[in-house]
Amino acid sequence: MVDVAAPRALDPDLLVDEVEGLIVPSASPTRLAVRRYRRHRAAMVSTVALLVIAVACIAAPIIAPYGENEAVNVSEDSNLKAIHVPPNSQFWFGTDSIGRDLYSRILYGGQVSLFVGIASAISAGLIGTAIGAFAGFRGGRIDNVLMRGTDLFIGLPLLVVIIIMRLLPEKQPWAAAVLGEPGSKRLMITLISLVAWMTTARIVRGVVLSLKEKEFIEAARAIGARDKRIIVRHLVPNTIGPIVVAMTFIVAAAIILESTLSFLGFGLDPTQASWGYLLADSGTNIITKKWWLVLFPSLVLLATILCINFMGDGLRDALDPKQEQRVTG
Repeated sequence: MVDVAAPRALDPDLLVDEVEGLIVPSASPTRLAVRRYRRHRAAMVSTVALLVIAVACIAAPIIAPYGENEAVNVSEDSNLKAIHVPPNSQFWFGTDSIGRDLYSRILYGGQVSLFVGIASAISAGLIGTAIGAFAGFRGGRIDNVLMRGTDLFIGLPLLVVIIIMRLLPEKQPWAAAVLGEPGSKRLMITLISLVAWMTTARIVRGVVLSLKEKEFIEAARAIGARDKRIIVRHLVPNTIGPIVVAMTFIVAAAIILESTLSFLGFGLDPTQASWGYLLADSGTNIITKKWWLVLFPSLVLLATILCINFMGDGLRDALDPKQEQRVTG
């Protein structure tokens, strides 16, 4: 009779030691995206710089030495207004034609420009997401009609359309009630949103077209999920990455568009000193050697736009599903 040796007891600690080198720690998609974003140096520097600009603008009532439209004196002992004073220790960015501190006005103007840009991006993103998701999911004639309408909007001279729509509330009471009062933030956000949703719609529609035939969508249909639930709970959440990237570029485009309209005299009310209005108010001062009135608003606007664009590039690389799935430390 052959003796059969009893099986050797397995030491759990020994097993852990043997397979320790084979275990690869997993990371969630969010953590992988954050790691990729942190490795994008330009995006990280831009994020810090934009946060500094945004916090400074939000804290304008605390850190600004003067009010938004306050005309200041040359000194405390003088009633002479500080008109066209170049940058110095008292007025860091100089003063304008009626004695207002340009540094303070830039901080307050940042509140207006950033608010218009972010609010317009959110509104345009919601419109574009709704149209793109519905068109991509339904397909057929509905998709064709919505996309041809989107192409029509893209082909229009948007600046001319906005200027025409900007003049409507001044002539038609119904337009003021629907779009907003002339010179108001609501009107500016509405106008920009109505012409900035097309890119988001096309991006979302393309992603939805590729997702709606996937297995998890077929499983949702098999258990009786309605179209609305499939779109809201399954398709749209899987397009968040492209939507966020598109919205960052819409913020930059909205700030530029608002600045352009303010420069042309079709922007916000003059009491709301946006960066575009500050440039428009500078007029021909660069020719008359009042260079600071053009330089500082332009630099702040340029820095903000560059930061937003670099952040958009970083988000696009971080949220790209084709990126490397395992990120080393």
